[in-house]
Amino acid sequence: MKKTVVCIMVLIVTSLLFVLAGCGTLDNSGTAQGDKKVIKLGVRADGAERAELLRMPLEKLGYTLEVTPFEDSILPNVALGEKSIDVNWYQHLPYLESYNKSKGTDFVMVKPYTHYARFGLYSDKYTDVKQIPDGAVIGLCNDTTNRNRGLKMLAELGLITLNQGVENATIYDVKDNPHKFKFVEAEMTSLAQAIGDYDAIALASAHMANAGKDPSKYLAESKDSKDYALGFVVRQEDKDAQWVQDLIKASQTDEMKAYFAQHDKGALVPMW
Repeated sequence: MKKTVVCIMVLIVTSLLFVLAGCGTLDNSGTAQGDKKVIKLGVRADGAERAELLRMPLEKLGYTLEVTPFEDSILPNVALGEKSIDVNWYQHLPYLESYNKSKGTDFVMVKPYTHYARFGLYSDKYTDVKQIPDGAVIGLCNDTTNRNRGLKMLAELGLITLNQGVENATIYDVKDNPHKFKFVEAEMTSLAQAIGDYDAIALASAHMANAGKDPSKYLAESKDSKDYALGFVVRQEDKDAQWVQDLIKASQTDEMKAYFAQHDKGALVPMW
């Protein structure tokens, strides 16, 4: 009889341990966090300072933030696929969709999105679109979505005509080029730094701000800015994880809004 009672007690204790293990841990706010305590965030180098604003809000929720800056716009997605980071924060939705399609990945930008980026035509040589001369050299981004965005903005302005129905325009889709513009493609982060090498460049305004230029001094602004929302991108299996929602919560602070206004000078617009 004594043996039976002892066995029953052991079974009860063991069962309780399994139940407790499955419940995860609670932080000071009572939010269930599971085993996730460290969030490894990848950003482009020009977004590292902004990412640091997430650190304290995340610490209050029981997390440690590790920020990894990358020098180009492809490596943060490569790192996400290799699982050396948990999440990245640097790209807009059309860029992600294009990347997924070309690389066969299924990364997800989780909602709510954090902000959107303005896009404009910039020049250090001219102050009006009408001043751009025939034969001008126009700088375009060398990635699919931002190249498309730049060409479609030029078409909106009546400077070129594109083939009808084209989804992701390239320079080969330019049907009419009455001003005989020469198009040169470059990595987006380098265009603003080398703006003097071009007569005009088509670029997201945030890159102008990062290069110390005034992002509001564009010759023209694209009409589709809100279609290019940015947000946190994760692997498919993490899209519903609690830590992802906590990360979004950590981004929605007054300090972050102030940073967008002061550092990015209106080039990036918060969406909360």
